[in-house]
Order: sequence, then C-alpha cells, then structure tokens
Amino acid sequence: MAFTVFAQQHIEIGQWRDHLSYYTTHNVCQVGDRVLVAAQSSLFFFDPKTKEMEKLSKVNGLSDAGLGVVAYDTTTASIVITYENSNIDIVQKGIVYNIPDIKNHAIEGSKSINSIYFADNRAYLSCGFGIVVLDLIRHEIYDTWYLGENSSAIRVNCVYINDTSIFAGTVNGLLYADKHSNALAASSSWHRKNLSNGVTKEVNYIIPFDSGHMAVNVLNIGSTISNLLKYDGNSTDTLLSTIYIQGLKKIGDRIGVLSYQAFSIYDTNMNQLYHYSNEWNPIGDISLDAADFYFNEKYIWFAHQNSGLLQLENYQSSYGAGLYFPDGPYTNDVYSITADSKGKFYIAPGGKDNTNANKFLRGMVYVYNNYYWDTLKSNLTDNLRDILNVAIDPEDNNHLMLSSWYNGVIEVRNDTMVKLYTEANTDSLLVPYQTHFRVASVKYDYSGNLFVANSLVPYGFVYLTYNNEWGNFYTAPYILSDDIMGMTLDYFNSYKLLYTYTGRILLVNNQGGMLWINPNNGSLLQTSKVNCIVQDKDGEMWIGTEKGIKVIYSLYGAFDNPSASTSNVQCNNIVYSENGIAQYLLSFENITCIMVDGANRKWIGTERNGVYVLSANGDSEIAHFTLENSPLFSNKIISMAQNPLNGEVFIGTDRGLISYRAESTEPATEDGSLRVYPNPVRPGYTGMIAINGFVDNSDVKITDANGRMVAHLKSLGGQAVWDGKNFNGQYVATGVYFIFSSANEGENKADGKILIIR
Repeated sequence: MAFTVFAQQHIEIGQWRDHLSYYTTHNVCQVGDRVLVAAQSSLFFFDPKTKEMEKLSKVNGLSDAGLGVVAYDTTTASIVITYENSNIDIVQKGIVYNIPDIKNHAIEGSKSINSIYFADNRAYLSCGFGIVVLDLIRHEIYDTWYLGENSSAIRVNCVYINDTSIFAGTVNGLLYADKHSNALAASSSWHRKNLSNGVTKEVNYIIPFDSGHMAVNVLNIGSTISNLLKYDGNSTDTLLSTIYIQGLKKIGDRIGVLSYQAFSIYDTNMNQLYHYSNEWNPIGDISLDAADFYFNEKYIWFAHQNSGLLQLENYQSSYGAGLYFPDGPYTNDVYSITADSKGKFYIAPGGKDNTNANKFLRGMVYVYNNYYWDTLKSNLTDNLRDILNVAIDPEDNNHLMLSSWYNGVIEVRNDTMVKLYTEANTDSLLVPYQTHFRVASVKYDYSGNLFVANSLVPYGFVYLTYNNEWGNFYTAPYILSDDIMGMTLDYFNSYKLLYTYTGRILLVNNQGGMLWINPNNGSLLQTSKVNCIVQDKDGEMWIGTEKGIKVIYSLYGAFDNPSASTSNVQCNNIVYSENGIAQYLLSFENITCIMVDGANRKWIGTERNGVYVLSANGDSEIAHFTLENSPLFSNKIISMAQNPLNGEVFIGTDRGLISYRAESTEPATEDGSLRVYPNPVRPGYTGMIAINGFVDNSDVKITDANGRMVAHLKSLGGQAVWDGKNFNGQYVATGVYFIFSSANEGENKADGKILIIR
C-alpha cells in the first residue's frame, strides 16, 4: 500500500496558498490520462502511472470553495464544477469560466445541484427546483425547466436522455418528455411513468443498461433501501432488490454499483464480475468507506470519505491498493491557530458549537512544520475529544498544553500527547462539570506558569506553577453559572482576563483579587457579547464584540479601590472620520478574532466580511480581504496566527485554512544577520524582495557598489520590503547591493547584501 503526499512550496510576499484537507473526498472521474478527485473545498489531479498530484483550489483558479458535484465531458473536454452555494465553474484547456446565475438569483425551491448529465455539448444539472441546461460551448445557461405541477419547483435527482425522450428522476417518481419538444420549460410537457404499481416513489439514479433498456433505482418510501429496475418505457424487471445503492454508473459495457462498504461490477446480464467488501474480502486494513467511484480496464478509483483517493490496480487479476492525497491537515476544521517562535503551527479543530454544546470531534491537533503537515501522536488510552487551543511553554517549544472541552488538560512533549490532567492528578482542583470538562483555554505567562479556564465549576480558574504546583482562584461568586469563553493574559501588569458567554469580563490579579470590567464603560456603542480579547505590543487590550472593536488603553491602577466590585477601567470605542462623518470602527461587524502582527498592526477577523488589516492604532485600513476580492474560501473567519520569521499569516475559515505572506515579521531583539529572499534576484523576477532580521521600526538604506543610495525603507516589525526599484521607479541594474540599517537612535545596526541579475 502506498501513501503519497505533496509538499507545500515557498510563497512570495503578497501571495496566498491553501492548506486544505484532501482526506475527505466525494467525487472522482477520469480526465484524459489523469484522475480528478473532489475534496471538501478543492480538487486534485492524480496521475495513476507517476503518482504525481496537482492541486486546484480558489488559490490557483477556482471561483469558490465548498465543492458539490464534479463531472467531466469527453466530447467538449469540459470539467464542470458545482459548489454548495450553487455557483458553477466550467474548466476548458486550463481556463475557468464562472457561471454564477443560480447562486445569484432568487429561485423557488432548493438551489442544490444534485447531479450532472452530458449530452449534445450541454450539461444537464439536476437541481433542487428542476433542471438547468448549461451550454458548454457558449459558457452560459441555455434553459431552465420547472417540472412540478403548474411549473412549480420539484427536486430532481438525475437526468437521462435516449433517442426520443428526456427522463428525470425526481422526489416524486420518474418523469419524461419528448426530447424534441420546444416547450420543455412547461410542466405540461412532462409526464409521469408508473414504476411501482401506482405508488409514487423517489428515483435517484438512471443509467443506460442495454439496447432498449435503462436501469432505474427506486427508493422505498421512507428508506434509503432501493430496488434497481430494468425499464424499457413500458414494463420493468428487477435487477437488484433491497439494496442500499450509494453510486451507480455504466462505464463501457460494465455497470458499477457502490453500496454500503461494498462495490460490485456487473455485465449487462447482471453477472457479477468483481466484488469487494469489508466483510468478504477487505482491502488490507482499508475500510471501503467510499462516496464515489470510477473504473477502467486496469484501475478502480474510490473517492474515500476519510483517506483521499483509493486506487486498486490490476483488479481483474491480483490487485494492489494505494491511498493518495496531497499534503494537508486531516480535516478543514479550525477553532484556533497557534504559532511558535520558530514558525511551527498548531491547529486545534475545536469541539463546541455556538450554544457551547460538545461536538465530540476527535481529539487531534494538526501540525505544520514549514514543509509538511502532521498530527500530534498520543500515548494516552483515553478517548480524546474537542480540543480548543494550544499553549506553548515559553521555556521549551516542544512542551505544549492543550485545552479539551471534554477531557481536561492534555500535556504534549515532542509532538506526542503524554499526560491527561483531571481531578485525579491536580489536587482535585481541575474538576469536570457534570460528566465532562469545559476547559475553554490554557495559556502560559512569561515565567512558565500555566493558567487554565474551566467553566461552570467553583474553581473556574486554576494554575500550574513552573515548579509543578497546582493552585486555584475561587470564581464561584462571579461566574459559576456562566460559561467561560476565553482567557487573555496581561503581560504588562500580570493580570488575567476571563470573558464569558454573556459578554462579561472578569479581571484577576495574582493575589486572587477579582473585579468586573464593564465592556460598555467608556463607550457610547453598547454591546452584549465579547468574542475575543488580545493584547498588543503597547499593552493595550483589543476587544472584539458583536458590534465592532473596543480598546482598553491601560489596566494600570485597576485594583486601586480594593472594596469595589467593578473596575473603573474604560473600554473605548475607536472613532474615525469617513467623508467628514465620525464613525465607530467596524461597528457593523461581528468580530470573531483579532491578531497582532510583527508591526503591531491589527488583523481583524469577522463573521460575514472577511479580514480587515488596520494600522497599529486602528485609525486607517491597510487591506480588506474578502471571499469576493481574494482567494479566501469564506468570509467567516475563525482564527489567525502569524509566522514570526517570514510573516506568513495563517487564516482559519469555516471552509478550511489558507495563508497569506504579509510584509511584517516579528522584530529581532538585537541587531544580527539579515535574511533576504530571493537572493540572488534572477532575471525576470519582478516581485517584492523581503529583507528580515531587523529590530523594530528600523531605518533601512540600500546602496550600490559605489555607495550611492538607491532605496530608503522602514521595516514593518522585523522586515522591510523592497520592489527592486530606485528612486526614479526603475528596476536597478545587475550588481551587488548593500543593506544598512539602524534603529533606537543608532544603537542597533545590521547590514547585508543582495545580488541582482537582470
């Protein structure tokens, strides 16, 4: 059995790349000598001979994410791709033609596209409301047919066309019409065929069978069990009975039938030629959990539901099996993203929904090490679930703690889960709520003390000191009946902030003192929900709410009045002017996450409008990335984190993970060697040149070999970006160019050089 992965490549400043999962697949078809496989948010081509793979996503050409049905027409050499939102792409000779009509228009009934049938240079789309005919030559919708009574919407599952008629398998049985009719848009042109003794049953598959017959799969009422019938237009014969058919295709003179964890190939006399199943002849240790299939005389391919593409080779004699998938995380689930100081990323998939109920997701964490994706291993026998976030020990990057919304706190060493903390080994301080834990967050302070936010228990805030002693804060008088949603540490004053499901903020000091912070104190825009709190490089607390952003500029003196129950700390609106009118910053956005980059700029994730990149103080917008103007897979942003070394920002959406190489990096603490990419700059390169390793806000000068200055830059955090041009806007000539920098009144200096070849 072969397992093949596909490595990620370096990206330039301003470019994007996907980090999608290719394990869960649902469609497979043959395109020339290659196989095309549809995953949840992207596609990949697979060459059966070389085992090479090529990814295709919104990053490199597709119009959308969230894939639906994918099919290939050999006559026009067209790949037709549909999406869950009913968007459509036609791919011909590497060019993508987008057809957004169904997506954009108000339509009676469901817009779902259930299957695709090709005939006469057209694609017939079976939709939740009827049939849409797509012209593959003109790249436009040719016609739309409503087949329900009085031309109303009706769910169509499949289409089949023979010499005289068009057949539609619908939720209300088999319909047919004269294929030469000029009135197919009128429901009066369509007639019902009686297949089940007058009882109307759903038809979900129609394929050609033999000369004069087609095969029709009829579902039993209220069941997924079906009967496969041979039908000549008048009478029926049963081919297969009481079977759960998940896929049905005729390829050449063979009929493939995919059922629950089994697959068979028949001839047109229904002699079973080949059969594979988990029960009778399992394929090694691979469970046949397939969603789709395709085959030829040498190969069978299955779109596997959790292992990518399953290929059977030489299946007609003795066969070999292989699983193939491009490199990526195991799933597209993202709840939080954490990056360490060396640019290693940890993705926690999550485990609770909007009501704080458990999702019972597998207790996995996906790891990206700048080259490949992997998953944390485990030495634990417990059934781990619902991991929400990762905390990295400041003294040891290989030592992690994980919060679980089900199990408690999980310790990780060298990418292996080694210990589970519960009430049994925490002096009974970390306790579950009823039957399981609700640990919302774990975080380390700079000294290596671990803090744990655990909901709905008297000691909802516990800690593990750097010398392995457990302690607690008694939070019952404040938030016993309120779920803790998250935690933020104040690294300037050593305070801790807990924010709750009902939009409250609890401030805790090291002595166990507690005060409420009113999110509406000091702000005119009243809010009721706190989604996130992040501290920036100046010590300010940025708060994301359902109505934009608020900022606590200082927590100094918050506990000056020890008898108070509520602090006088103010949560300020940011006000800016637009066309002379004062506005509150992002007041119409539900803020889901906030990330502070290496230059102290704010990356703001929203529920419905993508990512805003703001200046350090929030008074100006630097960029706004959305589903519509960028390769983002969705406008719903879940979490973000930045690689401190090269500036790459990982953005988690509800449709998967994507990254963007930003201009900023984490600044160096002192002067040292500079890193330049690309270096040398080769002929034809017109992209940006990244120079990093500076201390914050460095003044950067670039000179030629004669000492003449050709560029003057400022670093964003630890990185400066040069377009390779001189002060006149012209690309500089071939030669060696020298970099000089200074910061903090000349105390910190760095230098380097670049070779440019034109």
